[in-house]
Amino acid sequence: MNAAAPAGPERLRLFVACDLPRDVERAVAAWQREELGPHDDLRVMPALHLTLAFLGSVAAARLPDLERVLGGIAWRRAECRFSEPLFLPARGKRRVVALELDDPAGTLRRLQADVSSGLAVEGLYEPEKRPWLPHVTVARFRRPGHPFSLQNVNIGEFGVVRMVLYSSHLERAGAVHTPVADFPAS
Repeated sequence: MNAAAPAGPERLRLFVACDLPRDVERAVAAWQREELGPHDDLRVMPALHLTLAFLGSVAAARLPDLERVLGGIAWRRAECRFSEPLFLPARGKRRVVALELDDPAGTLRRLQADVSSGLAVEGLYEPEKRPWLPHVTVARFRRPGHPFSLQNVNIGEFGVVRMVLYSSHLERAGAVHTPVADFPAS
């Protein structure tokens, strides 16, 4: 009698994001230490990626469909830079500190629109009603908080060249993000 191989998870918590270059991650981390420092009301988070689409719980059997759609999107390197720190949501009680990304050529906006529409056609994503805001989350308020003074990030222009399908597993210390598939710019 053969023992069945252990089954993987039937559903995965997934999102699509563009990774930041390592030197930009380090520069943002330095800004976080300087500007956000020890702050009782904030949980500082590593700034690793720009989320294009949060898919939520998806059947693992749909991974080939996701990879086909994302692999079929042609996109070019996106030249961008950080513009200013934001407190989100813009109205109401703030929950997130983020750095907005300036995308002068609109490359990131086109990529996000292509990801959103491509996945929606396949029934893999329901696009959000609010307009997409290119940003990187750098901290979350432990309880809804209030804006405070922050200095702008002085990091030069950089290129975004990698789109990744991530699995996100929630743990006590926070989410653990694991790359599932990689889609480089052409």
